[in-house]
Amino acid sequence: QRADTKTVGGLECDGASGKAREYRIRSCARPHMRAFHLAWISFLTAFIAWFSFAPLGPAIKKSLRLSNEDILIANVASVSSTVFARFAIGPAMDIVGPRIGQCFILLFAAIPTFFAGLVTNLAGLTTVRALVGVVGAAFVGCQFWCSIMFTKEISGTVNAIAGGWGNMGGGLTQIIMIGIYNMNLASPSCDEECAWRNAFYIPAFSLLAAAALVFFLGDDSPKGDKYEAPNRRRSGVVDVAKNIQVWLLVIQYAACFGVELHVNNTAALYYFNRFGVSLTTAALVSSLFGLMNLFARAWGGMLSDYCYQEWNMLGRKYAHILLVIGEGIALIAFSRMGTFVSAVCIMIIFSLLVQSAEGSTFGMVPYVDPKNTGGVCGFVGAGGNIGAVLWGVLFLFTPNFQDGYLYLGILVFVIGISGLLIKVGGWGE
Repeated sequence: QRADTKTVGGLECDGASGKAREYRIRSCARPHMRAFHLAWISFLTAFIAWFSFAPLGPAIKKSLRLSNEDILIANVASVSSTVFARFAIGPAMDIVGPRIGQCFILLFAAIPTFFAGLVTNLAGLTTVRALVGVVGAAFVGCQFWCSIMFTKEISGTVNAIAGGWGNMGGGLTQIIMIGIYNMNLASPSCDEECAWRNAFYIPAFSLLAAAALVFFLGDDSPKGDKYEAPNRRRSGVVDVAKNIQVWLLVIQYAACFGVELHVNNTAALYYFNRFGVSLTTAALVSSLFGLMNLFARAWGGMLSDYCYQEWNMLGRKYAHILLVIGEGIALIAFSRMGTFVSAVCIMIIFSLLVQSAEGSTFGMVPYVDPKNTGGVCGFVGAGGNIGAVLWGVLFLFTPNFQDGYLYLGILVFVIGISGLLIKVGGWGE
C-alpha cells in the first residue's frame, strides 16, 4: 500500500483528500460506495419522473385533442426548465454539498408530478412538464457527488456508470408508465383517459422515497463528515462562465445528452406515427434506447480513462471526437430507415454511440476547473438540456420527424469535428 494511502470501507483511498482510488460495484459501504449508489438511484428515479409523460404521449394527445406540434412544445418546456435548474444547482451544490441539493430537487419535483393527471389543456400540460423538468438537475448532484468521492483518475468510469444507470430511467419509464397505463386500463371502471391520468402517482411517490434515502443514508464528503465548501473567491461562478473550455464541453454535451433527451421525448410518437405500431409496442421499443445506458455510457467513461492512461488528455479528447462523429453518422442512417425492424436495429447502434459520448464528455469535466467542479458539472449538464431545447425547436420547423432526425444527425457530425478545439487541464503532459 502506498504511503499516502489509507483503507476506508474496503477501498484504497487518498490519505489527504479521502477520495477513493478504486470502486467496487457490489459494495454499499460508507461513505464512497453508498454515495455512488444513492447518486445513480436518485438520478434514475428523477429520470423516470421527468420522462414519465413521453410513453403516454399518444394517449395524452388524443385526450386533450393536441397536435404533434403541441406535444413538441410541451417537450421543449420539460427540458427548458432544466437548463436554468442545472445552471443554478451546480454553484449551489458547491456551497451546500450534493446530498442536500439532491434532496431539495427530488422533493420539489414530487409536487407537480402528483398533480400531472389534472391537466386539461396545452397550457396546463406545458406548465406541469416545465415544473417536473426541474428534476433533471438531479444529474448535477449525481455527477458532483461521485466527483468528490473518487479521484480524477477513475472519475471518467465512475461518473459514466452512475450517469448511465441514472439515464437508464429514460428506458425504464417507457416500460413502467405503459405498464401502469395498461394495468389501470384493465379495470372495468377505467377508460383510456382515466388510465393515463392516474399513472403519475407512482413516480411521484418514488421521488419522495428517493429523497428520504439520500437524506438519511448518504454522506456529505469522502471523509464521512459534514460537507465543507472549499475556499474560493466569490467569483467562482464567474470563473466557470468565463472559461471557454467549459462552453466547448457544453456544446459537445448538447450533441450527445441533448440528443438523448430529445429522442426519449419523441421516439415513441415517431414509431407510433410512422410505422403504425400500437402504443404499447412503440413504448417498449423506445425503451431499448434508454436501456442501453446500463453499459453504454460506462463504456464511454472506461474508454476515456483507458485513453488517458495511454495518451493523457489527448486520448480523452480524440476518443470523444470519434464517438460523437459516429453518433452523427448513425443518426443520419436511422432517419433513412424505411422499415420498423431496420429502424430499431440502427437505433440500438445509435444509442450505444450517443451514450458512450456522454461518458467521454464527463471524463474531461473534472480537469477543467477542479476548484469549481460543481459549477462545471452544472454548466456542462445544462448544455444537454440546451441541446434538447434547440433540437425540439428544430423539429417544430421540419415537415416530419424523419427529416428532423436527418438534419440533427448532420449537426451532430459537425459538432463532433469541432471537438478538435477542446484543450482542458493536463494538456500536453
